[in-house]
Amino acid sequence: MDFWKFFHRILLLACVGLVVAIVARLYWPLMERQRVLRAREAELRLNIQREAETLRMLKYKQEKLQEDPRFIEKIAREKLGYAKPGETIFRFVEDDDP
Repeated sequence: MDFWKFFHRILLLACVGLVVAIVARLYWPLMERQRVLRAREAELRLNIQREAETLRMLKYKQEKLQEDPRFIEKIAREKLGYAKPGETIFRFVEDDDP
């Protein structure tokens, strides 16, 4: 009798283990997909933050361009190379020769 009781317990444990293995096998791809999607979500959130910061800076520049004549002059001098009449512009070029 003791043998059959032991055998039933082993058989029950094997069945439970088999069910757990089947369930794990079925849900493993879903868990992996969820992990990938969460990583993608974090990447996209970071991208959104960067783009929001870029947008904020562009709005600030737009505001300054509309309101501040000194800012416009600064941009014209730096980006476009403009100068006031009578001014001389010096440009320094770095040599690439070793």
